[in-house]
Amino acid sequence: MDSATYPDPSRRLLITGATILAVLMVTLDGTIAVIALPHIQSALGASQDQIAWVLTSYLLAGAIATPLAGWLADRFGRVRVMALSVVGFTISSVACGLAPTLEFLVFARIVQGFSGASLVPLSQVLLLDINPPEKQGPAIAAFGMGTLLGPMMGPVLGGWLTEYVSWRSIFLVNAPVGVVALLGLMIFAKEVHLSRASPFDARGFAFVSVSIAAFQLMLDRGQMLDWFDSTEICIEATIAGLFAYIAVVHMLTARDPFIKPVIFKDRNFLLGTMLSAVTGVFLTGVIPIMTSMMQQLLGYPVLLAGLISTPRAIGNLLTIMVVGRLVSVIDARYLIFAGMALLVGSLSLLSSMSLEVSQARMGFVTFLQGCGSGLLFLPLTMIVFSTLPREHRNEGSTIFTLVRNLSGAAGISLIQAATIRDQAQVQSHLVERVRADNPVIAWSMPDFDVTNVPGVQAIMGEISRQAAMVAYVNSYRAILIMAVLAAPLALLMRKASRAPEPVPSVHAE
Repeated sequence: MDSATYPDPSRRLLITGATILAVLMVTLDGTIAVIALPHIQSALGASQDQIAWVLTSYLLAGAIATPLAGWLADRFGRVRVMALSVVGFTISSVACGLAPTLEFLVFARIVQGFSGASLVPLSQVLLLDINPPEKQGPAIAAFGMGTLLGPMMGPVLGGWLTEYVSWRSIFLVNAPVGVVALLGLMIFAKEVHLSRASPFDARGFAFVSVSIAAFQLMLDRGQMLDWFDSTEICIEATIAGLFAYIAVVHMLTARDPFIKPVIFKDRNFLLGTMLSAVTGVFLTGVIPIMTSMMQQLLGYPVLLAGLISTPRAIGNLLTIMVVGRLVSVIDARYLIFAGMALLVGSLSLLSSMSLEVSQARMGFVTFLQGCGSGLLFLPLTMIVFSTLPREHRNEGSTIFTLVRNLSGAAGISLIQAATIRDQAQVQSHLVERVRADNPVIAWSMPDFDVTNVPGVQAIMGEISRQAAMVAYVNSYRAILIMAVLAAPLALLMRKASRAPEPVPSVHAE
């Protein structure tokens, strides 16, 4: 393709900057509110159950609205949808910062979730379309750094603003960022033409939305309500499964379904989405239990746990910058497989740890995780969309993003639940052995006596620590098996096409 059909380099840079700001704003808000919840709860007089809706409402709205982004972009134009999303997100952020009551705050967070849902998937395909094939790698690398920096900066920035300014400022900080992003999109990115969108399938969207909403609620509230011992969780799981089945049947039988099955006929998209789902489970799910293990079991202070996690971000940033250039000369499938190999190595180290693990080893594990995810993210994005027809990119990107987000949420909930239950079972098994007729206990007398209360308390504390370590290791081993089984999916994909694409749907005027 003639390079004149793309924006000139300076305008591409400005469009990319505006796009990254929009992505950064959305990903930042996913984590920035977590650390401020106690202050918000105190200021608005909310209970523990009520304040949880500040996070749940945002995640729920985002999950429901994400599948809609592709159809909206096809119908009204990608840049228009992104610009309106930035407007809605910015206004709702200001509303959150000025919220007088908890109810108003939750409503504003719902609007935030709906508005921001389209920005990440549509930004991804926008950067692909405004760049010629040889520049797509660095562009997606910049996108990857934007999606990384948001969640990374969220807790730090949220903590600082909450401590030294106000909890309201964690939302108000989005206003200037949103204004700059909006101006960049409106001035430099223009629609060339619109894809011919199919009629809106309201029934299909309703089926998908109900299933996703029930599934997200089940994940968010499951741990608090003790999972399937709760009637609410059982109802939500039933609704999620039933409507997912109805949505699949509708997708395969309707004339113009909301989710088009033809997208899944593309082998790279299907395998890449599956691989993204699996990696979402163990990449997103393993980080919270590692943090919990360092703070609660190994006794690391919050600052030390944060410092040990820093190599993950460093490894991620370094590999994303390097892979942005390598992806144009090395087969993306091999880069993905190398990333999976690094992740398998990190999980192998985790699954062989004990209570005596050193801080240096923990830091090395987080560095391997960062390098592995950096090697994985960009080539996977490139290869998934390299063979997908351009008219399906909007919808494909929303599905890809939705699956990754839902699998990450499922990974966090399921791994934490499995670890807690496993710890209880192991501890119960070990406690059964602390009795007078156990030869080991008899051998340890008189240094240890089952009638000595302080001695029993001390050994029970050690049993609890050992049980927790066994539970963590078992979880790491289960994730390791999943990663090993998923790694070959990368080699089953077709080689990414380097052929030029048709005229991009967006350019700068």
